[in-house]
Amino acid sequence: MNSTILCINAGSSSLKFALFDAAAACPPSGLPVALLRGDIEAPQGKPTLSYVHAGQPTRSLAPGALRGDIGAETAWLIAWLERTCDAPRPFAVAHRIVHGGLHHTRATRITPGVFSDLLGLASLAPLHQGPGLAGVQAAQAALPDAVQLACFDTAFHAGHTDAERRYAIPRDWHDRGYQRYGFHGLSFEAISRRLPAVLGERAQAAVLVAHLGSGASLCGLRGLQSVTTTMGFTALDGLVMGTRCGALDPGLVLQWLQHDQLSPGEVQSLLYQHSGLLGVSGISADTRDLLASEDPRAKQAVDLFVASIVRQIGAVAAALGGLDAMVFTGGIGTHQAGIRAAVVQRLGWLGLDIDAAANSSGHLHIASRSSRIPILTLPTDEEAVMAAQAAALLVPASA
Repeated sequence: MNSTILCINAGSSSLKFALFDAAAACPPSGLPVALLRGDIEAPQGKPTLSYVHAGQPTRSLAPGALRGDIGAETAWLIAWLERTCDAPRPFAVAHRIVHGGLHHTRATRITPGVFSDLLGLASLAPLHQGPGLAGVQAAQAALPDAVQLACFDTAFHAGHTDAERRYAIPRDWHDRGYQRYGFHGLSFEAISRRLPAVLGERAQAAVLVAHLGSGASLCGLRGLQSVTTTMGFTALDGLVMGTRCGALDPGLVLQWLQHDQLSPGEVQSLLYQHSGLLGVSGISADTRDLLASEDPRAKQAVDLFVASIVRQIGAVAAALGGLDAMVFTGGIGTHQAGIRAAVVQRLGWLGLDIDAAANSSGHLHIASRSSRIPILTLPTDEEAVMAAQAAALLVPASA
């Protein structure tokens, strides 16, 4: 029986994908190893497909009209996999869906009713929810016999206490779902599954994970479970991000609406697409561009990004009641030593100290010998978590 699972991960700046064999044995982390994986990005505005197959990395230009249209990208990708890679036709497709709302707190089959529920949450994650569901529709059309599944970024945080989930708003609004959900759950779960192998017993203690990328958030873990996180009702809250504002006084939004007479659509565009690093610098949403720039606005944007991370690390450490390890992950967290160094430099009061040579080399362990706690650089693997969740849902039923 074909046991291939295709994972589609529609992010705010790229489309990632991977193929897995659900029947293959897994490492101790419980995360399967990909047969093939890659992504479609647009560096310098040129849509580019990068992938690794049979251990060989390959990079090529993708059709120019695709980048940003997740439905079109997904349809093209499935046809490309069959045409170019001679990949087996998947029996299941797992989709990263950012918001599961109140009711979807674990991976689930996508029925018409589930699809309708998830579409109703599109206003809570406008950069992700609609595009992710467009990918579902494209996969349904291209692979009508495959099982389509949703894996949720909010699900990992579903066990939070009332004090972590609740805003100080009237109770009836809370009961209608106006709560803190948290995001990047697939990434945080991937890290939590890998921690025992690299931290031993310490993995069960207070661990802070910093997922830093175009979207960014922190998660505090105890017992490998999410205790607190910096994003809330939407993916706008928390850290300064590539184009998103992060934590913001709600009175500022009221001022824009009432005094400056911006429309709700204009405010949404301002907060989601024209703020963050891009808005502050006026140059780029990419920290690589900003770090390479001599424009003082670029430095100002990076300084603000680092300050927001440091400020909220303090809050997460307080919620955890201490800190026993720290992990950097995500595109920035894994690949940009300068950002890691700038953050850790301001955390000496927590007992953190970085080894400059290990950090610049991107080692797994980057803490100096004098650091009170371990500091790790650990790549995430959202697609492997999606495959594991899909296999757990489907394989027992087919056995």
